[in-house]
Amino acid sequence: MKRKNNYLRIFLLITYTLVVAFLLVNIKQVAVVVKDVFGVFMPFIYGFILAYILSFPYNFFHDRCFKKLGTKHENLKKLKKPLSLIISYVLCFGVVGLLVGILIPELTKSITKLVEDIPMYMQSIQTSAHEFVIMVRDRFGYDLYDEKTYNEVISLLTGKDAQQVLEKFISDVFPTALNFAEGFTTGIYNWIIGIVVSIYMLSTKEKLCRQSKAMVVAYLPLKTSRKVLQITDLSNKKCGKFIIGKIIDSCIIGLICFVGLSIFKFDYALLISVVVGVTNVIPFFGPFIGAIPSAFLLLLIDPMQCFWFVIFIIVLQQFDGNILGPKILGDTVGISGFWILFSVIVGGGLFGVIGMLLGVPVFAVIYTLIDDSVTKRLKEKRSAHRINELSAQLEALDADIIEQGSISESDINNDSDKI
Repeated sequence: MKRKNNYLRIFLLITYTLVVAFLLVNIKQVAVVVKDVFGVFMPFIYGFILAYILSFPYNFFHDRCFKKLGTKHENLKKLKKPLSLIISYVLCFGVVGLLVGILIPELTKSITKLVEDIPMYMQSIQTSAHEFVIMVRDRFGYDLYDEKTYNEVISLLTGKDAQQVLEKFISDVFPTALNFAEGFTTGIYNWIIGIVVSIYMLSTKEKLCRQSKAMVVAYLPLKTSRKVLQITDLSNKKCGKFIIGKIIDSCIIGLICFVGLSIFKFDYALLISVVVGVTNVIPFFGPFIGAIPSAFLLLLIDPMQCFWFVIFIIVLQQFDGNILGPKILGDTVGISGFWILFSVIVGGGLFGVIGMLLGVPVFAVIYTLIDDSVTKRLKEKRSAHRINELSAQLEALDADIIEQGSISESDINNDSDKI
């Protein structure tokens, strides 16, 4: 029997090794297959994400606002779920529609104005660069480049060569634009189907949770199933609270930024506030990602506006990091600043922007599991150490008694057997 088990283990090990080797050799084909599979299931992924986010307002309405509904009339109790579901979706799409209705026209005006002013900004950059070169040459006697090279660069930017460069650029960008349009259309389709899927998921979430738990318990060993359910519950608490809290925090920061920039009459206040609010969702690096291009845009318009904007952003982020963020998020993550930085860098390197956003709560889950495991092992070792110390003390005491001759060794063994 043991020999058969050994043969089975060897066979499984060889099979596993061959499968891993095959996947590594054909990694490109495997990546294409995985991408296609994800493409098929993308509406369900979008639906799950939307249902998960809306589960928080749904639970609020179902468990708090309509908690007493149906206590007097049993028939009204059946209305708790549909009312909570309808209000959650109406609230969500109402807020999104309101933001789109307000932001899109203003953003369109800002972007149009920015595109129209780009030639003026480019001319300003050329003039400033030329003046800087002349200043360096006059004061320090160091010629960054001669006048001939400068004129060649200017002619390249403004002459006939620029038209050829532009035509080549358009020929390279056009296929990319087609791919973007195709991806955008596919994304719209996935989101429409995802909304329908999310409605089904959210309306039957209790049943889906029970079925998922039943499958885990049925097909996994008891110890493993408990661990899986523990990790799932911990992930839900860490990720859910962090993501919802971060979205609320970023919306408030974007609104404060817009109000502040509007009061001080900064150019492109709405466009910059949207960029700052959206990028603020990313932990640690988000404020820098949003502030750098915004500061560069203001630098093209007015260097003093850029300077005061940088000061304003620093004050705003200090307020967010020390007052607003802790009030909203609290100690949801439970890890230090070093591990937040580590998780953002690793998550961003592996999965891009999504990895930067989800890296913190995912690492917080891993950190909590490791911390619990280490604590448990240390307790076990301390208990074992105490038992060993107690055993050593008892052995020493037995030896002393034997040496004194007050009791025989056989009596001690008999007493130990009885114990």
